[in-house]
Amino acid sequence: MSLRVFDAPHRIYFAAGLAQMIAGLAVWSLWLAGAFTGWYAVPALDTPPVAIHAFLMLYGLFPFFVLGFLATTFPRWLKHPPLLRAHYRLPALLRIIGLLVVYAGLAMNTAVLAGGILVMFLADSLLASRLIGLYRRTPVPHRMGAGLFCVTLAAEAAGLALYAFALGRANEALVQLAIRLGLFVFLLPTLFGVAFRMLPFFSAAVLPSYHNRALRHAPVAFLLLGMTHVALASRGDFAGLIPIDAALGVLAAFHAGTWMRRDGLRHGLLVLLYAGVTWMAIGFFLYAAQDAGRAFGFFPGSRAPLHALGIGAALSLVVAMVTRVTRGHSGRPLHSDGVSWLALVGVQAAAVLRMGASLPAIDHWAGLNLSVIAAPLAVLTLLPFVLLYSLILLAHRDP
Repeated sequence: MSLRVFDAPHRIYFAAGLAQMIAGLAVWSLWLAGAFTGWYAVPALDTPPVAIHAFLMLYGLFPFFVLGFLATTFPRWLKHPPLLRAHYRLPALLRIIGLLVVYAGLAMNTAVLAGGILVMFLADSLLASRLIGLYRRTPVPHRMGAGLFCVTLAAEAAGLALYAFALGRANEALVQLAIRLGLFVFLLPTLFGVAFRMLPFFSAAVLPSYHNRALRHAPVAFLLLGMTHVALASRGDFAGLIPIDAALGVLAAFHAGTWMRRDGLRHGLLVLLYAGVTWMAIGFFLYAAQDAGRAFGFFPGSRAPLHALGIGAALSLVVAMVTRVTRGHSGRPLHSDGVSWLALVGVQAAAVLRMGASLPAIDHWAGLNLSVIAAPLAVLTLLPFVLLYSLILLAHRDP
């Protein structure tokens, strides 16, 4: 097999991200099964398992796809030549090495774990600085709203550094801040910004008389609201969070309704994008309801909003991103195939099950913690997608 994986940034980053998609979910599946069923003993860890799971998904998984996508498309958006292999090969390899050290740290100690995170911080900072440098060298009229991604990339690197520091100090409050920073300032604004560019473009290509009615400054508003969420949540200001999260839900719902057309449901790539943006709206409306409950002294829903966003929204949009970019660059027809449809259905089912696990009445009725079912279901339905697209990324030559 020839090393086609270094031919373009998205190849190495997507291939590594697909491997981590299965690895991260499989590790969590094994831990959940042992913890909730008692079938086998789970190892004692220096770091709380929930904090590890949050890191492996939020910072271990999604940045591979964001960085691979932006390193491939950013120069084109800004009217620069593609990045040279030397610009992205080292950051990609360092990120992979850092993640492997993180996994080793799970079996060893927190110091090794934090060291692996710092290697990932160095890797992502190298590539982010390269992309931000392109933006700074681009004349203002040609920047095309790309500044949003410079901010979100910087937030991702800052979140990695904060996570390493928080683990080293065993500071739960800083771990939570790093999670919020990664979710609300890096991941969700980036994915919303990508959907803002991709959905109208794809729709106009396949739907007749398509009119884009998106709000021009919606991605910037989304980012600012996400920053405000982090600030208020860190202060425990739940009453203040209600209008912020409701506004984020309205913003996502408005654009989901604006972009979605009935005839677009025949196109798998559009359905993947519709699903992701719709889950964003659901997640933020659930957060607003949860904020209201906490402001009045009770805590409804637990982690249901988090998983609506992390599984439903983020994984749906990542599957769409990988499908579109990989098929487009490998000369394949731009439509969703069977494995992408299976992945889509599996992600939706896993999101619903995991949200159900957050509601005691539903979870106890099922007789088994639904998380134990949700994670393996995601692995099984994503595995064919991961295998097919990894093969394309690793071996197939672009036309």
